[in-house]
Amino acid sequence: MRQRETRMNRIVGQAITGAVCGGALIALAAAPPVRAAEFRMEWGGYMEQHLAYASYDAPTAKGFDGADGVGAMMLFFEPSLTFGAATRAGASVRLDGFYGETNSRFAFERAALYAEGAFGRLEIGKLDTPGNSLHAGAPAPFGPMVGIAHISDSALASFLPYAGVHNNRLVGSDVRRGTLGATRVANSGAETHGRIRYFTPRMGGIRFGASYAPESPKDAPNRADFIDLGVDYRLATASGVDLHASGKWGVADNTAAPGADPGYYGAGLSIGYGGFTLGGSYSESHGSAQGVSDGRAYELGARYQRGRYGISLAYLNGENTDDENAAFGAKERLEAVTLGVNYDLFGAPGKRRRDPAPDSAPARADFGGDLFGYVSYARFREDMGDGGAGTPGDDIDGFVIGTGFRLSF
Repeated sequence: MRQRETRMNRIVGQAITGAVCGGALIALAAAPPVRAAEFRMEWGGYMEQHLAYASYDAPTAKGFDGADGVGAMMLFFEPSLTFGAATRAGASVRLDGFYGETNSRFAFERAALYAEGAFGRLEIGKLDTPGNSLHAGAPAPFGPMVGIAHISDSALASFLPYAGVHNNRLVGSDVRRGTLGATRVANSGAETHGRIRYFTPRMGGIRFGASYAPESPKDAPNRADFIDLGVDYRLATASGVDLHASGKWGVADNTAAPGADPGYYGAGLSIGYGGFTLGGSYSESHGSAQGVSDGRAYELGARYQRGRYGISLAYLNGENTDDENAAFGAKERLEAVTLGVNYDLFGAPGKRRRDPAPDSAPARADFGGDLFGYVSYARFREDMGDGGAGTPGDDIDGFVIGTGFRLSF
């Protein structure tokens, strides 16, 4: 039975790949010939620097009280060729980075070729799941992100090293892209993964996406044949209400544990009106071997921007199986909250830049500067320590009071 399910996942994945590639090639072949193509180079990104006072207690490690500084950045560039008025092909590359006193990381989170037109958008390369790219949820706060979906979201985890207090890792298991620390989850346990991905054209506000990845990344060495689906709906009314809703689902094969079918599902909603944005999202992972990556997470947030001034509040609650003590059914839990204020220095509020949405034209350079201040709090709890029953967990309880500057370009 298990081998039959594995073969079925592989067959479905290959069918998605074949249908998407075949349909796109037919559409491209049917396109009228053009004499010349227009070349464009789009680029942008942001860089931010935090300076803060941080304080935390850690029963099994040395606590901290004092000043600290961290920084984050994201850069992207997208060269493309436009054929006629409706067909475009190009490359999309994004570099994410984070740097702190004890840890840092830089990586290409996205490196892919794409073609898009009336047939939709086809991409091949290092990419996120379609559900995460179409994700709706809490607005980004002014200050540290409470959920870690990208490397550049790691400021709070550096100030308060939950799940990594003993080894200077930026985060521990299931924090980044797992249901302990994010609602943007993935079976691969990585921000992006080599895959083929396809999005339909948006019709009636709705867009669907599907992807297939045959191989295991280093973050999930015993998993293969990743199938991921996503859908979202966008509505902008004449009265000024903006609504965004999304859903996602994914499954993979576990090549080392027969009977385990790691999967996830999630949904999110965001509503904006008159400078206010409210949103939230929920994700759940299940079916992993011995339940080591099973859990759930939800995120809530609100943001208000009036002229040059803004205020925001974001909250994350995550719970996951403690992978070191999965046999005992032990859990680990994370709560994080950020209250932030913002002042736009140049009259056009800067924002954390992500790669362009899959249904948009290439992103334009968005020049802006922001001065922000915040108070953040995080609490991490384990039912038991890494030594098993009777040993204390690697708990963290702390807060950050800080300020920072963000330049968007």
